[in-house]
Amino acid sequence: MIGPVLREGEAPALPAAVALVAGILLGSRAVTGAVGAAALIALAGLWLWRPEGRPARRAALVLLWLSAGFLSGRARIAIPAETASRAWAAAARSPGEAARIEGTLSDFWSGDPPAARGRLQAATLRVGGTVRPFPAEVALFVGGDGSSGRLAAADRGDRVEVTGKLRPEDLPASTRDVALPWKRYRLSIKSPRLLERRGATLLSPLQWPNRFLFERLPEAGAAFDRDVRGPLAALLLGRTSELDRGMVASYRRGGLYHLLVVSGLHVALAGGLVLWTLRLAGVRGKRRDALLLAAVFGIVLVGGANPPAVRAGLVFAVFLVARLIERPIRGAQAAGLSAILLFLAAPREVYSIGCVLTFAAVTGIALFSAPIRARLPRRPGWLFAGLATALAAEAATAPVLLWRFNLLAAGAWLTAPLAVPLSGALIGLGAVLLVFFSLGFAAGPLAAVFAAGCRLLEWSAERAAGIAVLRPTPPLFAMLSVGGMLLLAGIGPRRIRLPSAAGAAALFLFCALRPAPAGPARGFSLEALDVGQGDALLLRWGGRALLVDGGGPFDLDARDFGRTRLVPKLLDRGVTALDAVLLTHPHPDHALGLFAVLDELPVGRLLRGAGDDEASLYAGLERRARARGVPVAVLEAGTLELPEGSRLRVLVSGGPARKRDSVNNQSVVAVFERDGRRALLTGDAGAAAEEDLLRAGAVEPVDLLKVGHHGSRGSTTAAFLDALCPRVAVVSCGRENRFGHPAPETLAVLARRRIPVFRTDLSSDVRVELGPAGTRVAWRGIQ
Repeated sequence: MIGPVLREGEAPALPAAVALVAGILLGSRAVTGAVGAAALIALAGLWLWRPEGRPARRAALVLLWLSAGFLSGRARIAIPAETASRAWAAAARSPGEAARIEGTLSDFWSGDPPAARGRLQAATLRVGGTVRPFPAEVALFVGGDGSSGRLAAADRGDRVEVTGKLRPEDLPASTRDVALPWKRYRLSIKSPRLLERRGATLLSPLQWPNRFLFERLPEAGAAFDRDVRGPLAALLLGRTSELDRGMVASYRRGGLYHLLVVSGLHVALAGGLVLWTLRLAGVRGKRRDALLLAAVFGIVLVGGANPPAVRAGLVFAVFLVARLIERPIRGAQAAGLSAILLFLAAPREVYSIGCVLTFAAVTGIALFSAPIRARLPRRPGWLFAGLATALAAEAATAPVLLWRFNLLAAGAWLTAPLAVPLSGALIGLGAVLLVFFSLGFAAGPLAAVFAAGCRLLEWSAERAAGIAVLRPTPPLFAMLSVGGMLLLAGIGPRRIRLPSAAGAAALFLFCALRPAPAGPARGFSLEALDVGQGDALLLRWGGRALLVDGGGPFDLDARDFGRTRLVPKLLDRGVTALDAVLLTHPHPDHALGLFAVLDELPVGRLLRGAGDDEASLYAGLERRARARGVPVAVLEAGTLELPEGSRLRVLVSGGPARKRDSVNNQSVVAVFERDGRRALLTGDAGAAAEEDLLRAGAVEPVDLLKVGHHGSRGSTTAAFLDALCPRVAVVSCGRENRFGHPAPETLAVLARRRIPVFRTDLSSDVRVELGPAGTRVAWRGIQ
């Protein structure tokens, strides 16, 4: 007879898992303490043998797992990070030599050369003739002629050797990103020929089902690829590179992106379909549990054994194995045990936001779905059971989504009754499609039904996006407090559960709905945002905000740059809407970030220069703006009145095409003024445009100069500086950029005039506040 291991409601593995995570976090940053942690483990073990009361035993267990986590974090994170840092420091002493790295591919390839991306768990680093241990995470960027044959030969789980230029990854976009206790690196590879497959690993065979099914997905035109191939590859195979960008944007804005890609929810939905099928077939008891366990293992394999699927599969496996050995446990206990197993095997996962979301959702479902279900109507049972599960998961993940992604996904709560069951149906239908495609059948009618379902799910995401809002970044401590109160509401003493839930809801709503911080009441501030080799200038005054340029890489296909790099910076500063966006000229390092800004944030109007278009960037942004209902205006020389006593005096916009640097010299050059303080914005205008302004007598003293063209030697002439007499200058450029910006000649001209210069490559985000009482400068800080 099967009997429960624990009394109803008990889940001692949850506090043990929390203690383990705390220990890993401490140990991963420690430089010593391993001996003391080992002694504490021994002491806790001895205490557990004493016939003491339950509180003492619980305290001993917490101490045991805390110490075990400390040892794991020290041995598996801190020491490898120190080893990798020493190897990098030695390699950096030979800057002219290429680095050869051997390791294991840890993710699927995304895109094709010259814009292919991958990820490597490195093992060794060779520079010159010296090989050093190099246990580090390396992002791979593969250039070349577009041939992906060499990349296709090596997939996730394979051991490879790559050769290229190695450097540490840049600073994270947002200050909210938790500083990792290890460095990440990036390797630029000139050609796929510089990548060699060295063999398989234990992970390689696990990728064969996924690779086999992916290779048999047909390509049958744009509509098929968008509505069938892309969603099918994402929903069941975990390969997101096939997805349409517009579709991805809709899901992200609505807070439903987790419905589009393989995640823990997909494993749960697929497992539920298998369980329903087994029940229809009359399979019961241990046989049912064994078949369900095998099915979950297969689901994880088909999904490429990616981390979200593995995490959810582990929870299922712990729960089902406990039943098979006749020691059943509740869902919360299964979540705690699976977390312990996962973090002991891979302690770095405690820093993964995906891992946090997975366990938050699983724990929320385990703790809250039953109480929520009890308060909903009884019939139809399948509908309200699914709704209770969705609401429990949304409640548990809401603090994480608000803090990490600034998303208040109110629409996801309302569309869950439709979206979650529909996603489950698409998974079931998609599985049938994969079987047909693997056997070489066209499956036309089934594909059409699947495409219609994907369109309906996308429509649901678009409805959710209409009432999902981006909010300023809340304090991390507040969101941790919300999570703690939610945990107490689930496993704490009964007398404090309701007050804990109410407190969590009140604190969450306060953080989500609090007003955004405003700009200076008098004067204004200009902040040069660190967007690499590009410009993105944020002007703020009162409750107003103007963004001048949006940064971006030189890869015209990298339209996601703004979402990952620029928008988080704006939200960290409390900017959830912009009065206007101004593009000075159509170059990628100024324009690409604005596509995501127009998609993600309310924008009053789009302003652009009157010069020639290049790479259709003006046209593309205008189409995006009109699709979002944003008015577009082409600037001409003159004065543009702005709210709250500010104005923009446009000195240059467009003009004749020149033989040299034509588009740069057509940049918008303008003076922003408020309360008697002035800042000159120059775009990438060079010496030719500066000379025209001097001849026209349009140059007058300013308080702040945004140095033109990232400080290149072709701008910021001595005569121009003498006419401006700026009190401070700001240079926006990328660290170790290939152009050598800012040029030594330009810096020398500024230095001879004793003008303080602040550079984003040295100081990251630089904020200059120009008020009636004076000028204040602050920066994020690198040097």
